[in-house]
Amino acid sequence: MTRPANPRQKDFFDGLARRWDSVTRHDPAKVGEIADSLELSPSHRVLDVGTGTGVMVPFYERTVTQGSIVAIDYSENMIEVCREKFPAPKHPHTEFRVADLYGFDDPDGFDRIVCYSCFPHFPDQPEAISRLSRMLRPNGKLAVAHSSSRDTINRVHTEAGEEVCMDFLPPATETASMMTAAGLAVEKARDDAEMYLVIGRRAR
Repeated sequence: MTRPANPRQKDFFDGLARRWDSVTRHDPAKVGEIADSLELSPSHRVLDVGTGTGVMVPFYERTVTQGSIVAIDYSENMIEVCREKFPAPKHPHTEFRVADLYGFDDPDGFDRIVCYSCFPHFPDQPEAISRLSRMLRPNGKLAVAHSSSRDTINRVHTEAGEEVCMDFLPPATETASMMTAAGLAVEKARDDAEMYLVIGRRAR
């Protein structure tokens, strides 16, 4: 059943944007492993959904040197932080946009779409997967990823404020089923004590 969006959720993230990098931790080795699993190429067009303060951006930029990276978040303050961390003159292939994925579309499509450390906050997860899958180019990949375990993520949300306390990460098998229903072939479904990673590929 679809859960309606929490109207206070956006205010929660806007309020934390300036402190986010000091209160959250992302293991660089694990984030690098997630990036490697995407099999990026220099010319790829990448969509980073719920980018937050741009944790994944440096890992994309290691490889995407001729294509482009579009990073979106519905929190204006998070995007403002990103633009300060990654100024356009020094990051010409990366663009930051304020956008809610449920109203976002891009006719050019993407070779890779990544939901890193944000999937629990999507009020209608199957619809999010369906919408993002339609933006994949042929042979494109959609990844839902966390560099912590599902149990850790859900425990943190349970202990957090009411704005996010009901935002849960489903078992990887459920996310994989959402991808299958959206017409993707599931290539990976990892859900263990170290990491959460589900990858689906659109057919050629």
